[in-house]
Amino acid sequence: MDKRTDIHFPANEFEKIFIKSIWRLSEFDVNKKVETILPKGTVELIFNFSDQIDYVNPALQISRKLPSVFINGLNFNPFKLLKTGCQDFLGVQLNAPGLKLLFNISANEFNDRVYEGSIFCPCLDSLSNELFGKQTFNEQVEAILKWVRKKVSFVNYGYSIDRVQRLMCLNFFRELTVKKISDEICLSERQLRRFSTEWLGMSTEEFILYNKYLISLQLLHDSKWTLTEIGLKAGYYDQSHFIREFKSYTELTPKEYRKIFTDFPGHIFV
Repeated sequence: MDKRTDIHFPANEFEKIFIKSIWRLSEFDVNKKVETILPKGTVELIFNFSDQIDYVNPALQISRKLPSVFINGLNFNPFKLLKTGCQDFLGVQLNAPGLKLLFNISANEFNDRVYEGSIFCPCLDSLSNELFGKQTFNEQVEAILKWVRKKVSFVNYGYSIDRVQRLMCLNFFRELTVKKISDEICLSERQLRRFSTEWLGMSTEEFILYNKYLISLQLLHDSKWTLTEIGLKAGYYDQSHFIREFKSYTELTPKEYRKIFTDFPGHIFV
């Protein structure tokens, strides 16, 4: 199996608001491989130059061939990729607000879904052809950023983006409540629910629970703490609560996940 990866992290403050990274993965494997991807708190715009890759979402009973350009929304359930032969992906990993900024569509419309990119932006097919013709990863990154700068305008969303930034800065607070977020963002709890659903793809209550899970997922990788310690540090009030919530997102207990996790948080290979 041959594998090569490249990654670019944005340095521009404008781009950091909605782009986490731009990445490229090139891999060849003669054997069929199943990759399970757990919820990771990100959304992605992906250009697919691979041989056939099948996307399977058991929770929604969806199975389909991945299109050449697709948008993978925020996930609350695991999904699988069935891969063999040449795998060549170029992706833009976004924060959830990136969907609203790029496509002017509520983020929750993409939840647990893979959509063909041209449905929301016909020019993505032209961009895909342009990227395929580039010789280097750096040239591809520049082409993507050029497209993004033309596509995104802060004129209509300046005040909302400020609120989104403040909301996302609360991600790793252990004792979040709806009232605390409401006070910080200066919205009523009802307004906050609508705002959070549109920009983050989930209600405020879901945002709090989801971020506890994301903290625990990262701690399972980055620490040698016991599962009890990880559960408490992530904000769960006891071990059974931690196990139940973690399994609701991953279909695995924390102990089961720790036995099989890889170098890439949220990715399991068979």
